[in-house]
Amino acid sequence: MSRQRRFSREAVLGTGAELLDGAGRALRDWEMHRRAGLVVVTDGPATPGRTLTLRPSTGPAAWLRIAAPCEVTDVIDGPHARGFTYRTLPGHPERGTESFTVERDPATDVVRLRIDAVSEHATLLARIAAPVARAEQDRLTRRYLAALVAPY
Repeated sequence: MSRQRRFSREAVLGTGAELLDGAGRALRDWEMHRRAGLVVVTDGPATPGRTLTLRPSTGPAAWLRIAAPCEVTDVIDGPHARGFTYRTLPGHPERGTESFTVERDPATDVVRLRIDAVSEHATLLARIAAPVARAEQDRLTRRYLAALVAPY
């Protein structure tokens, strides 16, 4: 039986409104995903209803040629936060949602990337290889966090 997994991770990106704007753009335009080693197949930026397919270019999932279809369900575009949430679609090895938010604290000017996810294994392969699937999810999350720390 599959177990639901919830996690939150974050990284400090730096300071300043310009960083919020640049990181928000990189997030919306899928640059973070690409820098993390994913091939992103879609026809535009993150907007509600936008579908995309993610394909790892490195790691075990790449060797297995796994495709991960998703749909953007929500977008944040405020004065102190930018980001989006997507949900998995049939064919994705996991079932759940993942949110990516770049936030700037107006009191300290610190900009952070926050990733929140809720998922469970959706395919037989993911259930059989559960430790590998979870390790791959953790590896990609670390790569996401590192991807926006670098300058644009």
